[in-house]
Amino acid sequence: MLSNKLQLMKKVNVLNTDYQMKLVPGMDSEGYLDPKAKDELEDSIKQTNTGSFGSEVEQDVNVDEIRSSMGWKKANHTLINKLNIENQVFQGVKVRSYVQEDLQTKILPTILFIHGGGFIGGSLDNVEFPCEALADYGQVKVVSVDYGLGPENPYPQGLIDSYNVLNYLATNKKKLNISTITVMGDSAGGNLTYSVSLLDRQLGTNYVDKAITLYPVTYQGNDSARRKYFDSPKQLAAKKDAKEIDTFINNFNGSQKMINDWYIKSNDSESMYLSPLNAPESLLKKMPKTLFMVGEFDPLRLQGEAFYNKMKLAGGDITYIRYNGMIHAFMDKVGDFSQADDCLLEALNFIEK
Repeated sequence: MLSNKLQLMKKVNVLNTDYQMKLVPGMDSEGYLDPKAKDELEDSIKQTNTGSFGSEVEQDVNVDEIRSSMGWKKANHTLINKLNIENQVFQGVKVRSYVQEDLQTKILPTILFIHGGGFIGGSLDNVEFPCEALADYGQVKVVSVDYGLGPENPYPQGLIDSYNVLNYLATNKKKLNISTITVMGDSAGGNLTYSVSLLDRQLGTNYVDKAITLYPVTYQGNDSARRKYFDSPKQLAAKKDAKEIDTFINNFNGSQKMINDWYIKSNDSESMYLSPLNAPESLLKKMPKTLFMVGEFDPLRLQGEAFYNKMKLAGGDITYIRYNGMIHAFMDKVGDFSQADDCLLEALNFIEK
């Protein structure tokens, strides 16, 4: 296992709870974009201004074009170990599994990985690099899920597919050489990680041993007070580049209408399976041990923190790490951003504890 390299600040108070803050390399305080994240943010704004996927969701948008724009197209991560990568089908759902060749016959902790992409995009290919890195860095097996996406397969298909794969892993542990199961996901996949864990606890199957989310969607409802707080860039106090950060966050939040139209449709957006923040405290207390990670300037940070605080105050076991200077989807940039590698190492450390 590689050691984490990012400097850790002292624990900081969030409401009545604590979180750990990872510093931008070379900086000693919060409020500033990492230079690499700044470049990404500026590119995102340029793409929006030239008509790419952004805030103007009312225009004629092609879902294939949106999907093709998602994901980090490169990585400088060099594999330390040889991996066995296999495409399979579990309970009618396509998956891709990753494990070190030397560990194929060993009983291992297994990560059920659920990719992001706004519930309408993302793919096994989009998270290829992070899944490879997880299997390379740790003595684990990774199973990445190709769940159904809107508009072709709207809610609840993604949740059903993810739970069905979880059920297959849990009921075939001996056959698949699985010890424990951690569900892990980013963005929309973080939402599904929480939703699958809630469903697992509500059904009493208790398959999920641990859960890990990166910048998860936790609220998709229409409560005006919540929306105003969660979606306001002003809540994220930037000491520099505030205008650019505001534009990025506003553009990001503009995609919610598309998600409503293509994924949620006529379903109740306040349901805890679409908005895990609405889960009752009695169920949150039963949630698996959870790790939540997010960037300082991520548009989903505030709703992620709200879920963290609610679960923590309900008596649930949840840990929070914030990456200073990061925006959305930094995990994708494994091998290029030190924070991406670091968050995957934190995930592996969390699983091993």
